[in-house]
Amino acid sequence: MRLKGAGQSGKTGARRLIAKHECLSVLERIKATHYETAVLSFDNLLALRILVKLFRFKDGRKPFEMNKIFRRILEELNLVKGQAGTDRTFYSLRHTYATQELLVGTDIHTLARQMGTSVTMLERHYSKLTATMAADKLA
Repeated sequence: MRLKGAGQSGKTGARRLIAKHECLSVLERIKATHYETAVLSFDNLLALRILVKLFRFKDGRKPFEMNKIFRRILEELNLVKGQAGTDRTFYSLRHTYATQELLVGTDIHTLARQMGTSVTMLERHYSKLTATMAADKLA
């Protein structure tokens, strides 16, 4: 799913937001929970992003601290610690995304561009994973 007008600016500059197709149904359900957003197309919603917030509670309040909310969910699911024994954080979702994309064969250059990071950074963090994925080719 590619959203017109949806951009993200980060360390590597501006880039277009490209989301998985599965995100659309989730975003549609969230959009439908608020009368102001239910009638808007995503293009119109993005044009009004400063005035209308999609991610908010039903009473209109914006979540104050997403990290605390994420931590509470992890605690309820007994998932606070990762495989390495370190605490998972909201930022851990970025690592999960990168890992899943590499496992399905997304090339590292495309992934680096999408995530707004460098190929060098991805290689530094995921070199064991990419070597393991290429084991059949290397054997």
